[in-house]
Amino acid sequence: MDVVQDENTVLEESWHDHYGRIRLQAEHRNSCLLIKVGGEIDHLTANAFRDRVISHCGTSRRIILDLQDVTFCDSSGLGALVGIWKAAMAHDRRLVVSRPSPLCHRILERTGLDEHISISVTLRHAFARLSADHDDPRSAGTGRTARRRVS
Repeated sequence: MDVVQDENTVLEESWHDHYGRIRLQAEHRNSCLLIKVGGEIDHLTANAFRDRVISHCGTSRRIILDLQDVTFCDSSGLGALVGIWKAAMAHDRRLVVSRPSPLCHRILERTGLDEHISISVTLRHAFARLSADHDDPRSAGTGRTARRRVS
């Protein structure tokens, strides 16, 4: 694990699955854990993705899951996102899904998960939500307040 530090950012880890289909970059920034996700979250990668993200959740009470570079997500990926959200809630962590790709946003919206998982359309907004002086993990709110139209 390489650690690179600049001002308010510490890069903790870059990881990809052994299929080369999904990649994560975890970094601490402004007292939050930012996990950038890219690639495909499907039946081949979902379990490793979920487990890897959950293993990082112990390092911060405030977690941003950046899904901007996710190119595919099936029902297994959706299950992984639900598992991450449940683990965060069970351990009093505040989770915000930031910049979901259009595909991920549609899936979250159509399944109603955007009613439960906090969604932010920008990283700046995600950091602002988590920087609020609230300790309740549910206080990050739901994605309905920061919705965008995705066709």
